[in-house]
Amino acid sequence: MTRLGRHGLDHVFHAVRTDFLDVTRSWTDSTGPDDAGAAGVVELVDPTGERAGRVYAAVGEPARVAALLGTVTPDDTVRGVTITRGSGALAGETLSGWGLAPATTWDRMVTETAPKVPDAGGAVVELLDLDRDADEIADVLAVANPSTRQGVRGPRARRARWYGVRLPPEVSGRGSRALVAVGSAMPVPGDAVHLGSIGTLPAVRGRGYAGALTARMTADGVAERGLVTLGLYDDNVAARRVYERLGFVLAHEVETWHRA
Repeated sequence: MTRLGRHGLDHVFHAVRTDFLDVTRSWTDSTGPDDAGAAGVVELVDPTGERAGRVYAAVGEPARVAALLGTVTPDDTVRGVTITRGSGALAGETLSGWGLAPATTWDRMVTETAPKVPDAGGAVVELLDLDRDADEIADVLAVANPSTRQGVRGPRARRARWYGVRLPPEVSGRGSRALVAVGSAMPVPGDAVHLGSIGTLPAVRGRGYAGALTARMTADGVAERGLVTLGLYDDNVAARRVYERLGFVLAHEVETWHRA
């Protein structure tokens, strides 16, 4: 691992962001490159102006993150924070003073190793074309991953490569190649690829389609940029097993706070 042992403002998840926001200010309590628990906070804004307010992202030991957040004075409405899990309980007064309340807990996983793409049991993993396949992708996500934050509409979706698993007619029982799983691979700041919008239709889960799909996206992303990241809710045990088999490791346990 070459980019994953850094701390504070040099932490991989300050260098590699998936939100396309601009950093306006930053804070750290780091004493040097070997300070493994160093806290680092960055203030982020939407450069397009479509989303007003500030977002804060923080890494480091929870107590140090909480202390560092206490030194931050926002100059605009705070829309949300993404911080090391356990920090919120220690920084509750600060965060509630910003008008925030606990929202979600999730994990960030990373790999720098291209996995072998397993056989998909007669299915085909292929690149999709938004101009042709957007409606099909949206239909799969509506059932397989309705909570995904990234859909297939809008300019951000077109920054990503979209992949899918199709079943041949003899497997699907249809006259056409049915799309049963989808995912996106987004080139992001920090010279990495972030995977998202991954979902498999419930009727065909357990057949290895998600593993084959994620393996293909990961192998392509590592070949292109050397580092692939993804996020999942911390209680998604099934997805975690798939990602760990493909070589992903836990890099950051996260909690988010949003406007109350």
